[in-house]
Amino acid sequence: MTTEVRRAGPDDLPVLLELVAEYCEADGHVFEEQVVAAGLGPLLSDDTYGMVWLIDPVPEGVTADGYIVVTWGWSIEIGGLDVVLDEFYVRSPGQGKGSDALRVVEAECRRRGVKRIFLETELANEAARRLYDRHGYRADTSIWMSKELT
Repeated sequence: MTTEVRRAGPDDLPVLLELVAEYCEADGHVFEEQVVAAGLGPLLSDDTYGMVWLIDPVPEGVTADGYIVVTWGWSIEIGGLDVVLDEFYVRSPGQGKGSDALRVVEAECRRRGVKRIFLETELANEAARRLYDRHGYRADTSIWMSKELT
C-alpha cells in the first residue's frame, strides 16, 4: 500500500472542513460549516462516537487527498457492534487510494470486534458502488428511513 491513511485529530479540523465542503458540493449536499464542525469535533477528540481518517495527508496538516468516517452502532440482529461508514471522499479517485483507505478502516473495525459495516450511496454514484462491490459490500433488501429530530 502506497497510500498513507492516518487517524485524524482535533488539529485536522480545518483540513476536514475543506474536504467535507468539497464532498458536499460533489454529492449535491448543503454544507453548513458550524453543523459539520459540531459533528466532527467529538469524533476527532476521542473514539467515543467513531473515528475519522485522512487519506494521503500532506505533512503539517495543510491538506489531504480525502477522508473517511465511521460511527459506532449496536445491533441485536448481529449480536454486537456495527458501524456506519458515514462519509468517504477521495479528491483524486482511480488511483487505489479509496481501496487502500477502506482496507485500513476495515482492519481497525475488525480489531475492535465490529461485526458489520453499513453504508449508503447516492443513487447516481455508480463509481462508489463499484468500489464497495469490489470490496465485498452488497446491497441490502432493507430500506433506510430517517426523521430529523430538531
